[in-house]
Amino acid sequence: MRVALCLVVTALFVVPLALASPIGPDPIRRPHVVLQWEQTRALNAALRRGEPIYCGGGHANVVALTFDDGPGPFTEQLLELLRHAGAHATFFVVGSRLQDWPDAPHAESQVGVIGNHTWSHAHLTTMPTWLVWAELLRTQYETLQVLGWKPRLFRPPYEQHNAATDRVVRSLGLVQVMWSATSGDDLRHPTRRSVARNVIRELRPGAIVLMHDIHPWTIEAMPAILAAIRARGLRAVSIPELLVLDPPRPRQQCAFAPGLD
Repeated sequence: MRVALCLVVTALFVVPLALASPIGPDPIRRPHVVLQWEQTRALNAALRRGEPIYCGGGHANVVALTFDDGPGPFTEQLLELLRHAGAHATFFVVGSRLQDWPDAPHAESQVGVIGNHTWSHAHLTTMPTWLVWAELLRTQYETLQVLGWKPRLFRPPYEQHNAATDRVVRSLGLVQVMWSATSGDDLRHPTRRSVARNVIRELRPGAIVLMHDIHPWTIEAMPAILAAIRARGLRAVSIPELLVLDPPRPRQQCAFAPGLD
């Protein structure tokens, strides 16, 4: 296992930075090379800071919609809703699911950006360091095989991370992304209405919203959420777009969601 891990490390680190996650569509319609340069620079700056991102600065009318745990049977329906609304998003994929839904990553990259959510949705803080490496590297490698590039973003399952896992994340050149607002779509007895209500009440400039594209009630809530974003004069963007348009502030300055219904 450790020999295989070393081979994967070698394969990943010889891939040029230019092959890292391509940037999603540009709402301002700037030349792609300019957009890619701006977002790559913003990602590199976030990596140098070395702190997880919880929210944007709150100075631009943008929100970042993020979806964990996919792809799955409802992902294509979600993507169609996002495309129709002209909305972008970030998808933190579980690596093992990429083999079951091989077409989803290509479609996701057309409306946003893909991030790493480990291979098996693991509890990283309970693992030895070499297994943490394996969880992240296997997803990096699988994404590279499927799409030809590897993610620049990472979100730890269950919000579980510590100094040891953070070092692995930074060593892989990954920017760790958390959230300031959650939909509650993975709590007990969620409904379309409760998910929409939880998200809509937290829609403010710079918010990073946590959702899951593996639940039907989340997809059913999206029309109301997207309509509310539009009605409030906001725009749904990917995390790299957020870093450019509304650079993040420290965690203690983020407006976090109160207790959910």
